[in-house]
Amino acid sequence: MKRKLVIATAVTALLIGGGTATAFATSDAPTTSAVTLDEATAAAVKSTPGKVTGAELDDDRPTWEIDVYGKDAKWHDVDVDAKTAKVQGTHTEDDEDDRAPKDTKVTMSEAAKAALKAQPGTLTSIDLDDDGTWEAEVQAKDGKEHELTVNATTAKVTADQPDTDDADDDNDSD
Repeated sequence: MKRKLVIATAVTALLIGGGTATAFATSDAPTTSAVTLDEATAAAVKSTPGKVTGAELDDDRPTWEIDVYGKDAKWHDVDVDAKTAKVQGTHTEDDEDDRAPKDTKVTMSEAAKAALKAQPGTLTSIDLDDDGTWEAEVQAKDGKEHELTVNATTAKVTADQPDTDDADDDNDSD
C-alpha cells in the first residue's frame, strides 16, 4: 500500500461525519465491501486508538487496510475483515518520520464523498498527504483510474494532471 506521511483527522470527527457506503477496490474489477469505510475505521480505532490517516481495500482477502497513527506515537496498519468488520491483525510500521499528524476540518469520510461526487465510480484508496490534501483514487465505471486531490480544509476537489513524460526526451540521438 502506498504510504505517505500524512496530516490526519481526529477519528471522532471522522465518525461524526456519518456512515458512507463507499466501496473500495484495487483491481480492474471494482469490489464492494459489506463493511463501510466508517465501520472499518471504527473497528480499527477500537483495536488501535489513534488517528486514521488512510484506507484501502485489498481485493485478495478482502480486507480493509487502515492506517492509524496510534496514541503510542507509532504508525500501525490495522487489517479489518471487509465482510464482518472484525480486526484480523495489526502491525507497527517502521516509518522513519514519526511526527504526529494534525487535525483537519475535512474528515476522510467527507473527502471520500467529495471525491465520488466529483468523479462517480469506486473509490480505490484515500490518504491524507503531508501538504494538507487528501489524495483519492477513483475507478470510473469504464475502468479508467482518476486521481483526485481534496483540500483538507475546504473539501474542494481537483483532478490531478496526468504525468506528461515525453518519450522523445528519453531517446538519445547518435
